[in-house]
Amino acid sequence: MRVWGGGWKPGKWKAQCDRCGWDFYNTQLRKEWTGLMTCSGAGTNQCWEPRHPQDFVKGVPDPQAVPWVRRQSEDGDEWSSSPLPSATETTPDDL
Repeated sequence: MRVWGGGWKPGKWKAQCDRCGWDFYNTQLRKEWTGLMTCSGAGTNQCWEPRHPQDFVKGVPDPQAVPWVRRQSEDGDEWSSSPLPSATETTPDDL
């Protein structure tokens, strides 16, 4: 059985730490990011833990699409390098 020897103080009440189970004044408890009311400050078990900074890291977008593409020519060729025919076209004989 716990003995509560803190006495009465105006505006304070007895509350229990959700982590260690000890009794403290309400002003000695803090709400964690997990939703638990835990003890924090002088004369406590220091159960309160801040949220880890790595939880706030945002991802960097990595676009995988190509920035531009050439459209297929209308005469049925594979892919046209320009919409207009070039005067210097390479033929199989040039290779």
